[in-house]
Amino acid sequence: MKDIVFYDGACALCSRVVRFILKHEKEEHLFFATLQGDFAQSFLPKKGLIEINMKTFYFVQNNQVFQKSSAALKLIPYLKWYFKIFLIFWIVPRFLRDSVYDFISKNRYRFFKDQCDIGAVDGGRLL
Repeated sequence: MKDIVFYDGACALCSRVVRFILKHEKEEHLFFATLQGDFAQSFLPKKGLIEINMKTFYFVQNNQVFQKSSAALKLIPYLKWYFKIFLIFWIVPRFLRDSVYDFISKNRYRFFKDQCDIGAVDGGRLL
């Protein structure tokens, strides 16, 4: 099973996050798919997500789906060693982490006015 990051393909913040991950990933283990794409629309419902929320991103690891702040924290071990300090945020209760996530997600188009410019992901890892 591939480890897959599902993100909003129309969101400039999401495209910046994907570029950040690609730049700082230890090894090329992650694959990426837009939530609007055919792959996400067929794959995620099979994992129990009947309604896909475009205001979040999902991370599938070991056949398990994570979302919002938990998905972000699950990605940290894939990044270079100096990002491991952010694992400390696991001690923050999920409802608090997700509240911050929801605030940023709700305002992302206002904060980041440009469009997604990912195009093809490096190394053909766009599903």
